[in-house]
Amino acid sequence: MAKRIWWQKPQIRTDEEQHLHRKVSWLELFFDLVFVVVIAELSHNLAIDVSWAGAGKYTLLFLPAWWVWIGATYYNERFETEGIENRLFTFLLILSVAGLAVFSHHGLGETSVGFALSYVFARSILTVLWWRAGYHQPSFRPTAKRFVMGSSISIALFILSVFVPPPTRFILWVIGLFIDINTPILTVKHQAKLPQFSSSRLPERYGLFMIIVLGEAVITVVQGLAAKEHFNFADAITGILGMTLTFGIWWIYFDFVARRPPKPATGWVFAWGYLHMPLVMSVTATAAGINNMIASKATVLPLNVQCLICGSLAISLAVIALLETTLRRDEDEPAHPIWSPALKLAAAVVTLIVGLFGGLGAIALLSLLVILLAIQMSYGLWVWFR
Repeated sequence: MAKRIWWQKPQIRTDEEQHLHRKVSWLELFFDLVFVVVIAELSHNLAIDVSWAGAGKYTLLFLPAWWVWIGATYYNERFETEGIENRLFTFLLILSVAGLAVFSHHGLGETSVGFALSYVFARSILTVLWWRAGYHQPSFRPTAKRFVMGSSISIALFILSVFVPPPTRFILWVIGLFIDINTPILTVKHQAKLPQFSSSRLPERYGLFMIIVLGEAVITVVQGLAAKEHFNFADAITGILGMTLTFGIWWIYFDFVARRPPKPATGWVFAWGYLHMPLVMSVTATAAGINNMIASKATVLPLNVQCLICGSLAISLAVIALLETTLRRDEDEPAHPIWSPALKLAAAVVTLIVGLFGGLGAIALLSLLVILLAIQMSYGLWVWFR
């Protein structure tokens, strides 16, 4: 009995079949905190280099961090235990994510080797966990084999990248990440035979990570205003609008997406999970755009900054619209299955159009964007309280 308590073999969880409400653990919340540093660094890097090249660098560094989080999240979804082995493996993952944070500032420059090795360390831990799960759980073995094979190829490519100079190094990263991101798709039919994912824990897990990402936007506004040498009325209005924009994103996501689980079929759960990837990246990019707007002293915003904040917000709205189509729908669901996503897609298109036309100041642009979000928020209030 003591051995089972202290070091447990992975057993696939059946919470959904038993109709058990499952909450996110304190350990997972602590694990998520390490990503705050990574997100802050990547947002800061994008704010410094607002260009297509900067967006490409931001994406190439964000995806490894996100995929480590995804791997840990879905492993715990399937095999979380109360044993000390869970704490040990999580601590090792925390160290690897801390490495990503340390090396992300110059992740495509002088510290790219450290960034690659940190990702290798994290993926190696997750690969061991998947192999261990397949070894102890025959029903999970077909899925585990594909995870281990895909991860091993990606790990080998990242290790190889250490020994070659840029840009070949980063080409190997792209190939490795492509394999990592597409490997789970090859397991859909196998995972469809396994117990269903938790409809209580998984939405909460993603929602809490969204809180972390939105928190970065709040920090950006506060730090940007605190760094002002001469704080004036226009700065105050810009800060208020920036906070309002962040609050609007929170409102829309948690009113229309986070309160409902995805449809139970494995394919829908995968689509729901994959769609969160561009959402998290775009919200973080929005924080970088707000950072630039607060720091700008120009009367008219540079076109690249305007395109960054409008483009990232448009992606967020479009992804939230698509996410709505993946959600389980109860008979008393008030939001319309077509008009609710369509309203967000329309707002995304208008946001993109606004971004393509220059000549707006920070206050004018933020005001327009807040109005577009307010329409979504008002629709939510209308369907709930009509």
